[in-house]
Amino acid sequence: MALILDSEALSALARPRMAPQRHQRVRAAMRSAQRRFEPIRVPSATLLELYRGGGADEAIDLELGRGYARVITTGVRIARLAGHLLASIGAGSEMAVDALVVATAIRLGGGIILTHDPSDLERLASEYPNVRIAPV
Repeated sequence: MALILDSEALSALARPRMAPQRHQRVRAAMRSAQRRFEPIRVPSATLLELYRGGGADEAIDLELGRGYARVITTGVRIARLAGHLLASIGAGSEMAVDALVVATAIRLGGGIILTHDPSDLERLASEYPNVRIAPV
């Protein structure tokens, strides 16, 4: 089962001073996944919520460059599944990135998604028992 980092989890990882407790929880989850030889993935769509220029990108790039987590591109299959997830709960594009995160977990065969805001992700993943949402 993969460990999936959404934008809040990756941000907490890359910027420990902004949210020290969340940073520690994300690190602990990553150590646990590594001990179990489970992959750690970041859906590429989450990066658009983090990249803002002006030097803000460097912390994200540095964290991704460490090689612990691999970025997964969200292609047509994941996009289609994400669209179907949005339709299934009557949501619009305001939840598109969340739907792409959940769809990535589904396409990987299941996973644990780390997030700071679990409610929307839980709604999207409600029909998929192999996708768990873990608040950080």
